[in-house]
Amino acid sequence: MSNIESWDWESKEKMLADTAEWKDRFEDVWEPYISSDGEKIASIIKIGEGEFNICVNGNTWEEPFEKMWYSRFSPDGRLTALISKDAEWTMAVDGVALEETYEYIWDTKFSADGKTIVAIVKQDGVYGMLVNGKVWECPVKLESIASHAISPDGNTVAAIAQTVPLGQADLDGFLKGTWSVVVNGKPWNDNFVGIYGLAISNDGKKVAAEYRAAICEYGIVVNGNPWIEKFGCTWEPVFHPDKSDEIIVPVRQAGQWFLAKNGRIVWDKGFFSLLYQTYSPDGNNIAVAVAPQFGKWTVAVNGQPWSVTFGECVQKPCFSPDGRKVAVIAKDSGKWLLVVDGAVLGEGYDNIWQPVFSPDGDKVICKVEKNGKYAVAVNGEIRGKNYEALWNPVISPDGTRAMICGVESGRYYRKVVSLSNI
Repeated sequence: MSNIESWDWESKEKMLADTAEWKDRFEDVWEPYISSDGEKIASIIKIGEGEFNICVNGNTWEEPFEKMWYSRFSPDGRLTALISKDAEWTMAVDGVALEETYEYIWDTKFSADGKTIVAIVKQDGVYGMLVNGKVWECPVKLESIASHAISPDGNTVAAIAQTVPLGQADLDGFLKGTWSVVVNGKPWNDNFVGIYGLAISNDGKKVAAEYRAAICEYGIVVNGNPWIEKFGCTWEPVFHPDKSDEIIVPVRQAGQWFLAKNGRIVWDKGFFSLLYQTYSPDGNNIAVAVAPQFGKWTVAVNGQPWSVTFGECVQKPCFSPDGRKVAVIAKDSGKWLLVVDGAVLGEGYDNIWQPVFSPDGDKVICKVEKNGKYAVAVNGEIRGKNYEALWNPVISPDGTRAMICGVESGRYYRKVVSLSNI
């Protein structure tokens, strides 16, 4: 998170907005979003026919727009929205619209520090990447863009794009490949039948993706160079947190799924399904959601599956800061469960959001929903009051406090509580 050390960790409670009052002031109020530091809450509002704006802590932007959608705070606290003006679309940042407009704009993303803002645009039948208000200068026409990614430092932006036009029913052209990856405006040399699962290393030096080599043959391509190894199927690649030359990816071979590293299978045990491979913060351990058999889900850590299984699903695993513990959200018999190292903590809930560990790993804190109300749960047990709206708790840099942001009785509060008392 951007500049988390500079956030206000001393104020125990702030009431920053009366969001219930917004419903009386405006014709319609959309879903609220908050800034990373919890200091701002914002919602798109409808003022009247063909007039939309954003309300931030009770104040609106100076200029309304014809349409607005996809409002998001950048990590550095700037508020972005995609807006329509004179029947053309563009982006507005803190109320100021970019000068250039487009037929369409979507999928805003940010660098880790928030200084780089990117989105996909389309104008006159050509697709492009908008990076800090400027569209890529690309040597080829981009017929379509499927998805994009941005490196943590914001210096590398990559997109899966169709770089070769394809006529209707042109099977030969399809099989020759029309899709590639474009990095900072420069396409890779080769085209593929299909490209999926885009990933960028943390240092921004390497870009990887899945590619389809034939009807039932898939592989991984890194900086335009395909692995020699091919498989019956693959899932999205993941880079080691500190090594751009190490990639892990689920691969299918002989009817089972395995974990492969740099093209070589590293776990000798295969599974019915395998996904969400996750490195520990130091990169020494790997946790993966697996299905040992059909309809039975669990987590495997360094190749060893937990003994407990769940009937519906398991989400992305989460490591404690020291890499010793693993938490995951699982669903069984219609209830969402918090599971740590194979043990279910607390009761089931209607929904659970991604957990966060205390620095020592003793506490797992998460947002939960039950009977239409939201609350903070610690080690699976609800602590404190219910909220009408709630956001994921954030742990302070020194590991002693947690920031909890939520709406109570129509009012938005930002609270800082001691971890020892939560």
